[in-house]
Amino acid sequence: MLVTKKYLLTAMLIVSGLSSFQVSGQQSLKDHILESGKLKDTFEKNFHWGLSMNMYWSSIAGEQVSDSYFYKPSIGGMVRAEYYFSKVVGVGLGVGFQQLGAGIKNSDVTGGAYSHPWITSDLGFVGNLDSTYLERIRFSTIQVPITIHFRTKKDVLQQGMRLSGSAGALFIHNSRVNQAYQSSVDGDHPYNWVTDNYVRNQWGYQITAGTDIDSGGGGSMFQVHFVFTQSLSNIYAKGQGDGRHISYGIRLSWLF
Repeated sequence: MLVTKKYLLTAMLIVSGLSSFQVSGQQSLKDHILESGKLKDTFEKNFHWGLSMNMYWSSIAGEQVSDSYFYKPSIGGMVRAEYYFSKVVGVGLGVGFQQLGAGIKNSDVTGGAYSHPWITSDLGFVGNLDSTYLERIRFSTIQVPITIHFRTKKDVLQQGMRLSGSAGALFIHNSRVNQAYQSSVDGDHPYNWVTDNYVRNQWGYQITAGTDIDSGGGGSMFQVHFVFTQSLSNIYAKGQGDGRHISYGIRLSWLF
C-alpha cells in the first residue's frame, strides 16, 4: 500500500511538471508569434539598400563653352546603400548609370524644321540641319556618389515621413559620348562618336533634399529627393573651351 502511494505521488509530480513545461512552452511560442508579427520601424534600422530611378535635366555650363547649350532630359538608375550611425546622421554610397550632356542650340536661318522639309543637307538626308533645338550631345556615364546623410529625428507633416538630405563627392566616369541630330522630318538620326574630345574621369559634388517615407512597415522605405550635381573640372579634353557638367532633377528610391 505504501509502495502504491509512493508511485502515485511520483506520477502526480511528473504530470504536474509536464503540464507546467507545456504551459511555459505555449507561452513562449505565443510571445514569439506576437513579437514576429510586429511591423519593424523603418527609422530604427541602421542599414538600408535598394534601387533608384533618376529623372534629371542636364546641360554644360561655363563662361567658355564650345557651343550654345540648353538643358535636355537625362535618365539613369543606381544601386544605393545608406547606413545611419544615429537617428539623424549617416553615410551613403551608390553606383550606377547616368546620362549627362546637353542640347546644342544652332542658328535657325530657314524658319524651322517644318518650314522647308525639302532642303537636303550635305549628309544626304532631308531636313533642316540648322534647326534650333534638334542637335544633342549625349554622355553615357558611370557615377559613384559618396555622401553624408541627415534626417529629422521625428516625423514631419504626417506619420512615417521624415525630411532628409545629403551632400558629398561624386565620381564620374565618362564611358562614351555621341553627338546626334534629331531629324524629325524623316526619322534619320545621324550619330557622330566624339568620346575622345572629352575627359574620361572627373570628380564633382552632389546635393540632395527630400523625404524618407515608411512604405508600410517591415523596414522598407520610399525616398523622394531633389538632386543637384556638378562636375568640378573642365570636361573638354582638346581645348575646345572650359565647361562643367550640370544636372538637376528627381530621384525615386526604393530601399529595404
